Amino acid sequence: MLGVSVSTVGRALADRPEISDAMKARVRSLAEQHGYVAHSAARSMRTGHSTLIGLIVPDVRNDFYGAAAMALAKCCEDAGYQMVLAATRDDPDSELKQVRSLVEARAAGMVIALSPSPRRETLALVRRLRSTELIRDVAGGDTPWFGIDDHRGIETATLHLLDGGHRRIGYVGGQEALSTGRDRHAGFAAAFARRGLDLPADLVRTGPPDARFAEKAMAELWSSAHRPTAVVAAGAGLTVGVLEAIGRLGIDVPAELSAVGFGDAPWFRWWGPGLTTMALPVYELAYACGGHLLRQIERPAPAADEKPPRYRAMHSPTLIVRGSTANV
Repeated sequence: MLGVSVSTVGRALADRPEISDAMKARVRSLAEQHGYVAHSAARSMRTGHSTLIGLIVPDVRNDFYGAAAMALAKCCEDAGYQMVLAATRDDPDSELKQVRSLVEARAAGMVIALSPSPRRETLALVRRLRSTELIRDVAGGDTPWFGIDDHRGIETATLHLLDGGHRRIGYVGGQEALSTGRDRHAGFAAAFARRGLDLPADLVRTGPPDARFAEKAMAELWSSAHRPTAVVAAGAGLTVGVLEAIGRLGIDVPAELSAVGFGDAPWFRWWGPGLTTMALPVYELAYACGGHLLRQIERPAPAADEKPPRYRAMHSPTLIVRGSTANV
């Protein structure tokens, strides 16, 4: 239709420098008129990978992962890539299916928050694709990791309560099969050790990092013979469950119970008296994670006998004090 070769059309649509701006404009105009869309599968056969970047997380309802998805999508868009999102519900079989689909689609790379017990094949595929772990440190080996200083965050939150006179402090955290669960629980214990105090082990509850578990755990703590005077929720989803239990049980915060959350969803500011919480640099963390992955994609693959050092980036949370905590 334009009287030029197929290769000229292809180079014009790919914005190659050897094609004049005038020709690029003519090609794009005619392509738009006829609804032409580039064949991504054919392009990936030529380049070896597509422009897809996968983000695989346990639960998109979790405020942290939702915010991280927005940041990563922007990072990919800025670099000419497209992000696709999948949620696994921490189910190893679903996780394997999602990872395998990305490999089959010749995705350029992947950011993943692995489940506590991923399948062996999942880990093999993660190492095969250009991948970066987000928040959870599960795969080990050569996989880069971007996360939060979980130990320091929960230690800071607990010290805030201890220094306010609290000793019976409840803890609702994720299971210790996850690096986040282990590190946050260790931070809770470290705060008591720093103040030379015994850890109230009877007030510790750990389990799946979701709202359903946390609501049940908070109800158990409140019905115990020696109730806590404060509680630390060590996860974004766990915070939601703890607050739901507090509302359902009619607990007066902070008169009866001081509460500290994790993350800083916008509604935390106007929940009750305002929730004291550990704010996380979600946008900066996810954008940096995406940037690192894209740089790895653009670089030549390392030689088979070359094993570069594992990249780890840890970001620090910040304690924001609001009205949900008070001295005793």
